[in-house]
Formats: sequence, structure tokens, C-alpha cells
Amino acid sequence: VYFFGVNGISGKIRNGDIDLYLTKPVSPLLRLSFEQVNPGSFPLVALSVCILWYGVRLCGLRVSAGHVLGYLVWVTLMIVLWYEMEVIIRSLTFFLVSTVNITRLEDAGIDLCMKIPGVVFRGIYKLLFYVILPYGIVATFPTMYLSGDGTLKMWLYGIAVVTAFGGITAFLWKTGLKKYNSVSS
Repeated sequence: VYFFGVNGISGKIRNGDIDLYLTKPVSPLLRLSFEQVNPGSFPLVALSVCILWYGVRLCGLRVSAGHVLGYLVWVTLMIVLWYEMEVIIRSLTFFLVSTVNITRLEDAGIDLCMKIPGVVFRGIYKLLFYVILPYGIVATFPTMYLSGDGTLKMWLYGIAVVTAFGGITAFLWKTGLKKYNSVSS
């Protein structure tokens, strides 16, 4: 719903359009994140809820109000993590000439992690998709929680990852803004 503005960060940094955002009284990242909200995505959210409901019914899972609340907390945490990863990768534009290959890696990682549950990753793949690019936990942890396989360790790890990547995001964004030289200067 709101990632469309984030996807344009790299282009705005490269061509100097970010100068306009830096002169406004609102946080540039906040404005970039929410300036291109796509209300056309809301029906997709509704359809996703229907698919989720169908899957829960098909599996015969008993879902209480507590399960729904816990699942919503997990989904919220993973949306925040996804957002942080999007901003981190696009913030690299402040420091690199081209981020095209990094974006390709991101797309491939997301595609793989949305098709394969994170519980199948072992060794280097688990390190890559649970720690370095934690897309492997985005769909896996909420699903594990809903199916009853969630643990306290999973909660602690998920919260720690979101917190750590929040710090990395803030650091890279602020450092990038300090390093940024206006195209017009």
C-alpha cells in the first residue's frame, strides 16, 4: 500500500529530486514513504485475508481472538521489517554509484523466500535469509505462530531482528543524508 514511494528513493537521490524533500518541515523519509499510497492495493489486502481464512479452515486450525491478535502483531512486525529492508537497500544509493545489482539480489531473495518456507533453510542459506537479508522470516514467522509452532525464542528473535534493522535503517539514512551533496550545489 505504501511502498511505492520508497521504491523511488534511489532515483530521487541520483537525480537530485530529494533536495525538495530536505527543504520541507516533515521528515524526508516519512514523506517519501507515504507520498504515493496506492488505494488500489486495499482489495489485494482483502483478498489476502480471504486466502488466509481459507487456508486456516482447510488445515482445520482452531483460531481464537488471541491467535488473531498475535498474528496481527507478527504481520505488523514483518511489515516494519520489510519496510526497513526496502529503505536500507535504497539508502545505499547515497554511498554507491549504482544499486541495480543489489536491487536484483533483493528481488531474487524476496521471490525465493515467498515461495519457500523459511524453515527449510539450512547453513549458509539460513544465515543469509534469517540474519543478513531476513526475508526468510517475513512470511515464515507469522505462519508458524498461526499454526501453533511459534515459540518464545521466535518472538525474541523476531523482535530483535526488527529492532536491529530499525537501528541500521536509521543509521544509514541519517549518514546518507549527511553525506548527500545537492545536485544543484
